[in-house]
Amino acid sequence: MIRVWVLGWILVVSLALPVEAIVWCHDYTLWQASGEDANNTSPAELRSRLGQMNYKRFPFTNAARMPQAQGKLRPGDVVIFADAHSGVVNGQGLIDHFVQRSGASGTRYTPEEVQKLDSLHRDWTLLDILNFKRIGPQGNEIFPYREAAVEIWRPGQNK
Repeated sequence: MIRVWVLGWILVVSLALPVEAIVWCHDYTLWQASGEDANNTSPAELRSRLGQMNYKRFPFTNAARMPQAQGKLRPGDVVIFADAHSGVVNGQGLIDHFVQRSGASGTRYTPEEVQKLDSLHRDWTLLDILNFKRIGPQGNEIFPYREAAVEIWRPGQNK
């Protein structure tokens, strides 16, 4: 009887969760690049899926910090900042990226919900992201992406 109750409860909870869910920045990036449902996508999974979709990787580590680097980006490019963050280049050549809301880490959002969040940042430059800062628990400034190695993943001809 307990077993049936537990299975029933699991079913009710799973039906209440969104079918498509974006939790992390890599989920948002993969969803933008492919339209696929992506839940808790790791950096390795993101890279693997991009490779399967015929994206080609270009290391961009030092070049990303040069003023002319922004001009090298093309719409549809995926930008990965070490294993810490990712985003997608939009039609204006700027980066759209999702940052988890403070205090809401692990929250699942449908793609429609993400579009309305203030933590979906649109039209950022490479330097905007590299210089992005958060305020730490002791009030200190944290620059999580400043020293990140940057990769550009560009869609291939047969995407």
